[in-house]
Order: sequence, then structure tokens, then C-alpha cells
Amino acid sequence: MSETPARRVTAVRTANAVLPLPAPLHLGAMTVTRREYAGVRLETADGLVGSAYCLSREAPMTEIVDRLVAPHALGSDSSEPEAVWERMLRGSAIVGRVGLVRRAIGLVDIALWDVAAQRAGRPVRELLGADARPRETMLVAAYPTPERPVAEVVAEVVEQAAEGWPLVKISRAADPAYMGELIRALNRALPATCGLVVDVGFGWRDADAALAEIRAWGDIELAWLEDPLLPEDVAGCARIRRETGLTVSVGDEVTDPAVLRALVTGGAVDVLRIDVVAVGGLTPARELRDWCAERGVPVSCHVYPEISVHLGAGVETFNRRPEGNPYDPSPLLTTGGPTFAGGRATPPSAPGLGFALRPEHFAFGA
Repeated sequence: MSETPARRVTAVRTANAVLPLPAPLHLGAMTVTRREYAGVRLETADGLVGSAYCLSREAPMTEIVDRLVAPHALGSDSSEPEAVWERMLRGSAIVGRVGLVRRAIGLVDIALWDVAAQRAGRPVRELLGADARPRETMLVAAYPTPERPVAEVVAEVVEQAAEGWPLVKISRAADPAYMGELIRALNRALPATCGLVVDVGFGWRDADAALAEIRAWGDIELAWLEDPLLPEDVAGCARIRRETGLTVSVGDEVTDPAVLRALVTGGAVDVLRIDVVAVGGLTPARELRDWCAERGVPVSCHVYPEISVHLGAGVETFNRRPEGNPYDPSPLLTTGGPTFAGGRATPPSAPGLGFALRPEHFAFGA
């Protein structure tokens, strides 16, 4: 397709949305008191608008987009996201390639796919080679702490599981006795159709520490154990998987595709987690999805269901009740997107990604 002025990227605007949480969350070594999101609005000469967003994790994401990534997208042909992705990567390679710059590239790449699909009059999933079937969805259901009674956490999780989610996820609490009691109680209380996932959030130092704590949990059942160690510790993750017999998933927040591939080839995961923004956008995420499919490894995506539903893999969400949830207000930041029913997310049929960022939260300006 030849380049025309109408398809040129004319603006890449950024904005932050900051929303406090009602109580601090503890995940691994992190304490989260608020949720900050970075948003991108990409505009083209022919009037199309593409959107993307992500958790900033308190990093200066919008500034990185503005200073290191957007200049390489401006003036480019928005109908060719893969070519623009290469241009952004090469243009920021001296300080980027992985890490925060890769996330920033991911935001702009996602917005590019949005406008490219709008121009084609097709949903993004079709351009990515994914079908329209509902995606299995995992619900982030609770962040337990030893201060919360086990019965209270169980009631919270079971109430949400009754909505039909096939997987519910809780974070790891650092007290092994409490955690073992909680998992066993959930094993008894959850419906047989609902699997339990425990997210460690890279919270264990090494495989020895992980194995000791897992043994202290006692006789438990999990659908999978998520992110037990830093993802670069392929040997450690493989050892946990081998010695516990638990299903292991790793990949949240990983920006380097080489690390994700090493987890698969090193026998460290049963399920590969892909963070579509962190890994650099839909362009590399599609490549990883196809690479995993060739090896028979399932893929599950980390949050951002409005984006990841187009990839055709499993998606993840926080509770999407109208009143919101106490852990992440991201479902309230967008309009449109997938529909959720019976624990499945159905991708939208509208051209593009099919969602927009709410202007009351993201002030992009003129």
C-alpha cells in the first residue's frame, strides 16, 4: 500500500489518570495505594483516532511516550503498524528495546492497530488473525492479607465466582499458615467449574524459598501458580514446576520477548502470560501468540481486556460491576470494549479496538 498524506499520523497525545484505592494493596514486595494510568490518543490526517492505556506503576510513561517514542511515529503511515513499530524500536534503541521504553512503544503500537483496523472497517482481531469466539476470562477476585479473616476472603471470592468465571485469582499473602488455610477453604467452597489461581507477584527470592513455603501450605489444589519468581529465573521456575507438580504461569509485566521464549523452551511454564502493552504492543504479542501455538503452549493475557481480547487468547479482568471494585478501577475508564457474560469475554465487532477512553479521566487537550 502506497503512503498517502491522509493516512499520516498527525498527533500522539498523552494523559494520566490517577485514582486512589480505598485501602493499600500488597502484592509481592509492592504496596499499592493508588492506580495511575497512562493513556495515548493517536490522530491521523483523515480524522481517525486510536486509543491505548496501561497502568503506569508510578513510572513516567507519558513523558517517555512524548520524548522517546512519539517523534518516531509522527508523520508515519498509520495503515502499516508493523513498519511503524520497527521505526519506533530503532529510533529509541539506544536507550530502549526493553523496559519502560518498550511499554511506551506498546501504547503507540496498540493505538496504530486501532486506526489501521478502523480504516479497513474491521475489528482489530481480524487483522491479527483471531476469531470472534468468547475468550475464557480470569477474574482478579481478592488481595488477601492475614488481617482479613479467611471466612471473609472466601465469601468475597465465592460470591464473584458465582457469576460464572472459570478462573478466579487471589494474590499471595506472606503468612504460609494463613495462605494454606485460605487455599484449602477456597478449594472446598468454589464450584467445580471454577479454578483457583494464586499470584505470587515475583514474591519469592528463589526456588528454595518458594518450595519451602508451598510445602507449608499443605495439601492444596490450584489451577495454576502465577509468577513465583522473577521471570528471568527460568531454572528456578522450572524447578518449582517440576518438584511441586503445580501448573505454573509466568509473564506479567515482562518487556523482553526473549525472556518469555526462554520460559517456554526452558520448561518453566505450562501457561505463558503475555502483557500486551509491556511486551511492546500487538505487533510482538501476535508473533509470540503464534510462536506459542506452534509449541502447544496456552497463552493468557495480563489485564487490559479491551486490548487483549483481540489477540484470541485468554484474558483477565477485575470485577466489572457498575459500582466498581476496590482493587482496580480500570473498567470505569473506558466505554465500549468486550462484553462479559458467563465468565467469557466476547470481542466487539466494531471497526478498530472498539473502545474509547473516557474524557473525564483522560484530558488529552487539543
